[in-house]
Amino acid sequence: MRQSAKRERIPDVLEVPEITAIMGVLREPFRTMVLVAAATGMRRSELFALKWQDVSFDSFEIRLTRSIYYGVVGELKTEASKKPVPLDPDLAAALQKLRSSSEFNAPDD
Repeated sequence: MRQSAKRERIPDVLEVPEITAIMGVLREPFRTMVLVAAATGMRRSELFALKWQDVSFDSFEIRLTRSIYYGVVGELKTEASKKPVPLDPDLAAALQKLRSSSEFNAPDD
């Protein structure tokens, strides 16, 4: 059976002031999660599955290899999702700061 690739609804796109307001009330690590999502456009399932080993601070990219949906680790939704995501240097700095202050800082975390 083939399913339609057409969206069921148009996604909500937040404006910069809305994102800033959300980030202003969040604590870490959620603040950085919202920053990563806003800066990269990653899906929630991709964001939740990220590990430090997926982030290359040397080449400034994030390599997506898995997703988590309803607590189950699985494949990415599309082939296009497998392309490396560019990592802005300021976002990389925010991720490095989070990693240095987190107890979950091993490559597999």
